[in-house]
Amino acid sequence: MPRALISVSQDGYTYLSLDGATSRYSDTGQAMTYLGDYARATETPVSVTIDNGDQGVDVEIDAAGRIVPAQSTAPKEPAPAATAEAAAPGASAPAPTSQPDQPTPAAQSTPTEPAARETDPTTTSASGASPSSETAVDAAPAAAMGADPAPTTGTDAGRAPESTEAAAGEEYPLGTPYSGPAAQTPPTQKPRQKPARKRPAGRKQRRLGRLTVPGLVLIGIAILMIGAFVIPNIVPTSAPESPQTINSDQQLDATSDLTVETTDDIVPTFENTPTWEAKIPGSASVTASDRGVLVVDGDKLEVLDSATGAVRYSGTVDQAPTFAVDTRIGGRAALLWQVGDSAQALFDGESTPKSYSLPPNTRISSAGTSVLVKSGNRLATFGEDGLIDVPTPESGSTPMAVENGELYSADFDGPVVATNIESGDKRDIDLEAPADGLRIIKWISAGHGKVIALWGEQGASTNSGHRIQLVVHSLDDGSILSTVTTTTDIVGEMSWVRGQGGQRAYIGPYLFDLETGLLLADTTRADVNLSEPRGTIVPCTIDNEAACLIAGQTAYRSDTRLLAVTDNGNQAIVDGVDSTIRAYPKRPQTANG
Repeated sequence: MPRALISVSQDGYTYLSLDGATSRYSDTGQAMTYLGDYARATETPVSVTIDNGDQGVDVEIDAAGRIVPAQSTAPKEPAPAATAEAAAPGASAPAPTSQPDQPTPAAQSTPTEPAARETDPTTTSASGASPSSETAVDAAPAAAMGADPAPTTGTDAGRAPESTEAAAGEEYPLGTPYSGPAAQTPPTQKPRQKPARKRPAGRKQRRLGRLTVPGLVLIGIAILMIGAFVIPNIVPTSAPESPQTINSDQQLDATSDLTVETTDDIVPTFENTPTWEAKIPGSASVTASDRGVLVVDGDKLEVLDSATGAVRYSGTVDQAPTFAVDTRIGGRAALLWQVGDSAQALFDGESTPKSYSLPPNTRISSAGTSVLVKSGNRLATFGEDGLIDVPTPESGSTPMAVENGELYSADFDGPVVATNIESGDKRDIDLEAPADGLRIIKWISAGHGKVIALWGEQGASTNSGHRIQLVVHSLDDGSILSTVTTTTDIVGEMSWVRGQGGQRAYIGPYLFDLETGLLLADTTRADVNLSEPRGTIVPCTIDNEAACLIAGQTAYRSDTRLLAVTDNGNQAIVDGVDSTIRAYPKRPQTANG
């Protein structure tokens, strides 16, 4: 059985050693996703050790790319044992069986050392503190935050020509809500690993700098999010009845390649003089969102005001948080974080968080604007006075998200059912089909007014390599917001990762605007791998080595540790190499843009 080692150095990057080669990734999520792709492509299980310097976490990825529950190895120094439960996605099948953004089990105690940078808990997620990511339905599709983990394959530049019908591309023009970047992609392709630059002889690998993880900073949650984000393959169609192009003045040209440039800016399109800065311990883990900057150092936890850097709350924890997310509770905005079997919510304008007791083995999803709590067959969400029970959907249905006082769920092929969590009243949301003869193969995610699904022909298998439709629907009326024609090899096993702030999401090489549901960019030919978005800025890596930040249609080479973009896109919060958190204002637009 191949053995892989994942470690994090002081430069903030994750290094993956496999088969004698070492590659660099921007976070642990990307490395774990690559290993999942590798295991599926080679049909070989992989033994993985995630080493943070003080403690190693051993997991195994089976031949289907699923993660076996983690087991902790003995720490180098006496420390509390730590384990992380990995939510293994359901086996793939012709019908959509895996649960979209399925809530991930709460990670048990792990070292308070920060975990690798990955999807934000405040989606964190989970957006994610993706503050994203969606770890569960999306918090996996989380943290979440975010969910959470960042696919790294499917971006090979060399593509074999497709069939004449596919190459014509007239049925799904690029750069529109009905776009088809699949024209450049062959039906079969295995993930590849590029060896990273060899380190100079005599240079010791630096371990354990601060692992910044928006979505929160834990090795355990990184594993959980990857496990919950795995998405099986599917199959598509090429029918003359396919929808016609819908033009949009707001959509970027997804057909144009990303350009790669260098920049002297700390964050592209932002000023280089900070409006505030705050020193933090060098050993602290940190995540940020609109609701606050969460700093954890050992048993100390602080929340800084995102607008000023001042301390809003200071307290202690008996173990590191495993989940953090921006959310709404009773109509009020709050920063919510989970520690073991409890959670705290710090509401805007308050200096003391409200505490909640959670049931054992709780799974949390931040896919919607409200948090969905699952324990066994019980569903709940957070209220101002405690947990509020949520009606359980019928057997065979998957609960996907809670928002606007409704639970969104669906069975194998729809419709989406919206259930009022107070009255229990239900309404069906019939989804518009992208073409005749297509059915839902896989539910990917739901929340923030959207539901994302993969559509394919009747009888199509989830790993056949056919073309498929990746469709974003409106949860208001089920109408199609955008369609991407692609293949199972590109997105079939990839994760849907919602970014911090809920403005961007990606799956494989495709970057979406979550506000409009439109495709923004296809990074395939640029050989750029996406990570969990921060507002409208998307961290990435070029050729699995050089770090970058995508702004608009340009990938800027940058080693900046961007934590969040807040204040409606007007402020970027950065974790400096000198253990100082800084906030930079947006650069005013000039007459030339």
